[in-house]
Amino acid sequence: MANQSTVCCIGCSICLLLVALILVLVSIGTVEPIEYGIAYNAITKKVDTDAVYPGGWYFIGPTTSFITYPSTYINLDFTHYPGAQAQPLTVKDKGGQDIVLSMSIQYKLQEENIGKLYSEYQKTYETNYINFIDSVVRKEVGKFNSTAFWTDRQASGNILRAAIDERLSQTYANCNNL
Repeated sequence: MANQSTVCCIGCSICLLLVALILVLVSIGTVEPIEYGIAYNAITKKVDTDAVYPGGWYFIGPTTSFITYPSTYINLDFTHYPGAQAQPLTVKDKGGQDIVLSMSIQYKLQEENIGKLYSEYQKTYETNYINFIDSVVRKEVGKFNSTAFWTDRQASGNILRAAIDERLSQTYANCNNL
């Protein structure tokens, strides 16, 4: 009889140990090294927008997962190439002449503001960025004379990049290259 109760006790202990191990394993969340993450609780349906997690493994609980955002530079293309996010922009300069701009922009999300980005745009921020960039480029090119892009392309590009960066920084990103 003592052996039977000992076997039963050992069997129950092994089962409890396995359940505890499974619970610990499903409580671990990962964020890839090239991402930022914010925690989402599936039970309460709440997102913790205050804490931003860089790449790594975290003990977050069995009902929590991560909503991730890229932490690297992101290309945004305004071209006719396959895979481009937007078409080239047809804009008018100061003299009313049409200019077709094919360009690529590199931006990076601000780590400290990922929670705010989620609160305002969830995962649709890039669509909004395309619209913001379109608006800024139209406004800035409208100030250029018709020869600005031909006589000093570098300066014109720097002006556009600075204006785009100013607008994107209001929405939690920085334009690093144009």
